[in-house]
Amino acid sequence: MLKPINIAICEDDRIQVELLEGYVKSWASKNKLPVRIEVFYSGEAFEFSWSMDKKYDILLLDIEMKELNGVQLAKRIRLEDELLNIIFITAIPDYIAEGYNVSAINYLIKPISEEKLFECLDKAIKKIPKEEEAILIDLDGETIRIKQEDILYIEAFSHSIEINTKEDKYITRKNISTIEKELDEKAFVRCHRSYIVGLKHIKKIGKTEIELDDGRIIPVSRRQYSNVNMAFIKYYRGEINE
Repeated sequence: MLKPINIAICEDDRIQVELLEGYVKSWASKNKLPVRIEVFYSGEAFEFSWSMDKKYDILLLDIEMKELNGVQLAKRIRLEDELLNIIFITAIPDYIAEGYNVSAINYLIKPISEEKLFECLDKAIKKIPKEEEAILIDLDGETIRIKQEDILYIEAFSHSIEINTKEDKYITRKNISTIEKELDEKAFVRCHRSYIVGLKHIKKIGKTEIELDDGRIIPVSRRQYSNVNMAFIKYYRGEINE
């Protein structure tokens, strides 16, 4: 399951808040992305929440607010947080230079266009650090964590599987179909009834075998060749790896 994207709206106009919430929900629905939206009606309210938990990925930030305005808030944020994606929203274009100074994603002028906001959100989501994915296996009574990106391939035996990385191999009692469901489907492909291979580690694909970067050879069944080849092409075009 995808990790929800935490989006904050900091805006003191309730009508604008409703508009932005609606746009964000439409964008999330269009892209099939889980989002959590939190609304703050003052810079002080957001600053307090952010200081307690820097969980936010994207901040839609109004500039003209009473007391602590958006530019001041952004400068405070940047003292501690370079990763939060800030999108400035305002009725006047006088603060564009300030937006660059705090590395804002963009500067949107009211009335906000849904299309322009979608473009900003698309840009912001590409900058969110991806969470490192891993699997947990039982090995001699201990729980071992293996990073998925390190897995070259997995081979199935009668009652166990062997997980091969560049440095190690791990044998655990588990069904290959079960482990397949635990892996990122965009990064792995089933190439044979007894093998799953990591797409990033494939050097080349033939009709009957795969060669990995380190020279190891993995069998490909005739039945799976077309699916494996297509997954490999898409992976390296970036179509399924964003």
